[in-house]
Amino acid sequence: MRQRVHQLMNQPATDLAVALLIVVSVILLLIEIVLGDDHPLFDLVETAGHVFTGIFALELALRFYGLPSRRRFLHLYWLDILAVAPVLRPFRFVRLLRLLRLLRLGAIFSRRASGVSGGLKAARLELFTLFSLVLMAVLSGAIGLHLAEKRFDDNFGRIDQAIWYSIYSLIAGEPLPNVPHSPAGRAVALFIMLSGLAFFATFTGIVSAAMINRLRSRLEEKEMTLEEISGHIVVCGWNRLGYHLLGQLRADARFKTSCVVLITEAPAPPEPLPFSAERFFYVSGDFTRVEVLRQAGIERATAALLLADKTVPRSDQDRDARTVLAALTIEKIKRGIFTCVELLSRENQSHLELAGVEEIIVPDEYAGKIMATATRNRGMVCLLDELLTRERGNNFYKAGLPPEWAGKAIGWVHQQMKERFNAILLGIERPGAPGCRTQVVTNPAPEESLRPQDRLLFIASGYPAELPPAGDG
Repeated sequence: MRQRVHQLMNQPATDLAVALLIVVSVILLLIEIVLGDDHPLFDLVETAGHVFTGIFALELALRFYGLPSRRRFLHLYWLDILAVAPVLRPFRFVRLLRLLRLLRLGAIFSRRASGVSGGLKAARLELFTLFSLVLMAVLSGAIGLHLAEKRFDDNFGRIDQAIWYSIYSLIAGEPLPNVPHSPAGRAVALFIMLSGLAFFATFTGIVSAAMINRLRSRLEEKEMTLEEISGHIVVCGWNRLGYHLLGQLRADARFKTSCVVLITEAPAPPEPLPFSAERFFYVSGDFTRVEVLRQAGIERATAALLLADKTVPRSDQDRDARTVLAALTIEKIKRGIFTCVELLSRENQSHLELAGVEEIIVPDEYAGKIMATATRNRGMVCLLDELLTRERGNNFYKAGLPPEWAGKAIGWVHQQMKERFNAILLGIERPGAPGCRTQVVTNPAPEESLRPQDRLLFIASGYPAELPPAGDG
């Protein structure tokens, strides 16, 4: 439940809703300041402000419940906690702390502003934060001037005039068009001028640093840290097949929101990054060691993919030995995790099967078999290329058996798959006896009957929504 709450609070739709609530709450604050206590609508606006504060308090409570680290929660949201504190205070001026939510608004825009490119891409967090601070200074200065000077100058009786005065003073570095009359108004004007000097200096530094150091583009802000993610994919080892592997996963809608953790002994991840930077994590270390696997969150992962690691010079025999050792360790740490292993030699397959590894692939063998098949049947490579490429054409799929199809003949199912889904049944996957591997029957006889636990293996242009999922992840 905590993981579900954490994932829900990090969805783009949740961020959008929070951003809209922040904007509305700031507008309500300005209206509340302008109306005054004697206005007939003041009580209504004040109540609406308290309702929004309660909503933000509920949101923080959900984030507190979902985050596994309480220290990280306080580190991330201490300003938001201050922003909801005024609901407990009787003093109106303390409600100005609601403007602190503008910093949260800048952080949300920074995380979701995928359109920012070029030299400023890496500095987008700083720029959005700076913009939020400028907005906070302008609004807090305008509200302060309105409250302090409206008795001495009619121009400050209107909040829009106070906002313009605050903007002009911030840009010019001096009070425009004149100096406020009251000591409090002069202090606010001085605060605005000093803020303008600080903001312009900061902006110049941010832009200069972003233009000089383009390497900062790799430091994308992530929604979650490595300690917070779950249901992710752990990739152990790296070679040129990794780019194709992660490229196909990225093209599949089912893995669009999944995170990937890569473990190699190299000091830095491969370039270019093989996955979306926001959902890619890198661990430098020996993936055969338990502590390194735990650092990658193997206990929370949904799948482990082991490649023949070529980041460090080794013999093929040593690479396979390390792959087998890592697979045995992973299966020991987390029983039931889906594990797919690349071997350079079929000799070590038996060890992996005993450990419970689901899929074992020997690329060189498949390449030789494909070339031989292409020699015997020309044009087969184009067929295989389409079926194995996620971005176009038909693909391989596996689905559960609809309950009403149990006991039906294979020939009848063939007809139903083609007529209803434009799919071709290739075979069935049938669970074996306890302790035995599942049995795959390719092109079964038309008179054979299906069993309730059978799964359908077929090709189609997309997964038919009417068919139940295979149930094995």
